[in-house]
Amino acid sequence: MRSRFLKQSKIVCTRWKGCEKGSIDGDALDDQEFSEASLISLLTNAEAFVRNNSKSPWTIRGMHREEHSDYPFRAVREVLVNAMIHRDYQIVGTEIHIDMFDDRMEISSPGGMLNGSRIQDLDLRHVPSMRRNEIISDLFGRLHFMERRGSGIGRILNSYGKTSILPQFSSNEFFFLVILPNRSAIDPHTEPAKTKLAGTITSSNQEKPQFAGTITPLNQEKIQLGGTITPSDAETDNVDTESENQEWKNFQNLLLKQSEGKFRQRTIQRIMALFSRYGYSYSFNRRNVAELFHIAENNASLLIKKCLAIGIIEKVKKDVYRFCKTSETV
Repeated sequence: MRSRFLKQSKIVCTRWKGCEKGSIDGDALDDQEFSEASLISLLTNAEAFVRNNSKSPWTIRGMHREEHSDYPFRAVREVLVNAMIHRDYQIVGTEIHIDMFDDRMEISSPGGMLNGSRIQDLDLRHVPSMRRNEIISDLFGRLHFMERRGSGIGRILNSYGKTSILPQFSSNEFFFLVILPNRSAIDPHTEPAKTKLAGTITSSNQEKPQFAGTITPLNQEKIQLGGTITPSDAETDNVDTESENQEWKNFQNLLLKQSEGKFRQRTIQRIMALFSRYGYSYSFNRRNVAELFHIAENNASLLIKKCLAIGIIEKVKKDVYRFCKTSETV
């Protein structure tokens, strides 16, 4: 039977390790593709992916959301809704991409501005409201997933308040890109954001907006989100590598001590492989473990239970876990 859904109507989500794609071995910590579903289901699943892959996700208290999170819920919702409303569904072989890094999240969608202009050439507070897909726009409006038309970019910027780095916007004739900074990764000692909005590209950078993980300098100060390695970073690479190797060895010694011969060699190897990928900094779930070792999720649950039993991982929330440091590994 023919599918009722457009093949290209899907969202591909990836949580990368580090600040650039391919910069670290085994760098895809989580990877999900949502398709063959209604637009509402796509939106809900995409929001859940962002929340589950944030170290400090937004939380619900009564009827209100607490915004002590990596990414403001209002900004995430607005960017995703805009991507689904304004994307060009006639471009076959394309989809919306959500790429999460340690310091930022990038959401790209097929199709540029409807009138052919570039978002970086416009005043972000006065971008004209032009709808490529009026039926979808009307649907989301009736369901209250979007507010007054034409105010989305302002809400995205306002949701970041007075943080030092604001969201960035770029577009060309083929794609539209939004970069949301991770608020937990912003240095609190940096200067507050300038009056100039962080979506305006100066004349020194008006040739081509860049995609695929490269952050376009948005003004002459070249605000960086942390993906570029500076000379001072390069000088510490060897120190960081030695520290990671020692951390790995310490964890291996702890695992052997805690398991006390209860685990088979294959189990120990899998736990070490899991630690090599996630370390103490990243969380994971049952599906991540199953995909890493190509095993059933039930077997992945058994491996997680063994780790919980000997106290080398902790439960962060439902089906989200993280390796925990003990006095012997610090």
